[in-house]
Amino acid sequence: MWVKRRHDSGTKLEIDNSRKAPTVPKKPFSEFSALLQAQRQQLLDEVRAKIAASGEGLGFANQSKITDDDALADAAAELDLAMVIRESRELKDIEAALGRIAEGSYGVCTDCGGDIGRARLKAYPAAERCLPCQEKNERLRGRVHMPRL
Repeated sequence: MWVKRRHDSGTKLEIDNSRKAPTVPKKPFSEFSALLQAQRQQLLDEVRAKIAASGEGLGFANQSKITDDDALADAAAELDLAMVIRESRELKDIEAALGRIAEGSYGVCTDCGGDIGRARLKAYPAAERCLPCQEKNERLRGRVHMPRL
């Protein structure tokens, strides 16, 4: 964090290392870590089940074996692929959150450095932004990406 400090020669901008970024107390780390691990395992199980059910890995290309309607088969294949992509993004977010727990920056907004509210973390343990920064990010991107609290 940059701060202005007065010196004999004038005011200078300096980095203030005296304050550490606020974090969620260490006690809840195990709670959030357990939530994230459970979500991660559930997503992995769902993706594995879809891959096994498809019989073709991630292709989902031959849905017409299930139905005679090619348009319906294409729509089913696109839906399956979209779900795998969404779940892949969720897994990436979960892995990033587990990494933040390991490095001690979990619960700190990646945009402003402020605390991410406990209620938000309970609702979405992979949150990387506080609610105001997430809302700002969504407005700038013009879409809603993650659940909000």
